[in-house]
Order: sequence, then C-alpha cells, then structure tokens
Amino acid sequence: MKLKHYLFAAFMLLGLASCSEADDTVEEYADWQVKNETYFEQQFQHHVPGTATSFALKKVSLPDTLSLSKVAHTDCILVDVLASGVETNESPLYTDQVDVSYIGRLIPSPSYPDGYVFDATYTGAFDPVVSASTTFSVNGVIEGFATALQHMHRGDHWRITIPYQLGYGASAQNAIPAYSTLIFDIRLKDFGAEE
Repeated sequence: MKLKHYLFAAFMLLGLASCSEADDTVEEYADWQVKNETYFEQQFQHHVPGTATSFALKKVSLPDTLSLSKVAHTDCILVDVLASGVETNESPLYTDQVDVSYIGRLIPSPSYPDGYVFDATYTGAFDPVVSASTTFSVNGVIEGFATALQHMHRGDHWRITIPYQLGYGASAQNAIPAYSTLIFDIRLKDFGAEE
C-alpha cells in the first residue's frame, strides 16, 4: 500500500514539475516593433498640430522649408516642454559640447508601467540644483537626441519621444531592444564649442 502512495506522490510531483515557470513568465518585449510603432503613432497624433508645450520637430537634416505634413512621422521627434529656460536665439550646434541632465526609458511594458529606465545621470525627481549632469558632444549621440539638443535653450527641460528610426533602429544596444522608441527627460544646463 505504501508503494502505491509513493508512486502516486512521485507521479504528482512529476506532473507538477512539467508545468514550467515559463508558463507564468511574461515576455517583456513580445511584438516589440509593432508596439513601438503603435505607441509612437498615437503620441504623434497628440503632438500634431502642435502647441507651445507639445509639438513635433523634424530631424535637423531635413530642409526647414518642409512642412510637417510632408515629412514622414518617423522623421520627427515629439516634444513636451516640462519647463522653459532662457529665451534666446542660441541653441547648441552639431559640433558643440553640451552639459545635460537626463533620464532615458523605454515605452511602458508588462514589468515596467512607466518604461524601463536604461540610462540616467540622476535618480529620483529632477532638481535643477542637485541633479547630476554629464557633458558630451551633440554629434556623439543618436539623431533624435541631437535634433532635440539643437533646438533647446539653456535651462530648457523637455520630454522627448524618439521613434526607433532616429534612435538605434533595428539593432539592440545593451539593455535597449531593437525597434525601441526612446523617451528622454532632458534638461540643457549649458553648451559651448568643443575645446
């Protein structure tokens, strides 16, 4: 009789063992390209036509004479102005060094409802007095990030949404999957010519 109980218990354990944890796991980036394209398209509809605090910017390499209606959505970044800085006509040039604070994240996913943070110069809520910054060349970053910087003024704090075509495209980059729309909160502290 005991043998039957042992066999039954062994059978139950084997049956339970065949249910893998994979059945309960969520694939974080399933259908990632489609999700990112859909997300960007929905955001684009909210940014065009633009307002003073929410608008689309053509990538810098496009002629200024092209209207947004003649530009592919994927040739634009989306801007939400979180705070305005010094209003001047000065913005960084492609060859300038910039001093910025930023947080970069992906679109929302099952485990990261606010988007996975893949890079940042500071943690927590942004504070212009104590939040860390970093310095780099405008021409050393992805096209969407460079486009934003070349339109910003000192003290501007923007949230930008970059389609994957102006980010890393079809290539994965460290913790960033291929086809990722990138969302950055950027504050331009200062800029100037490279030394």
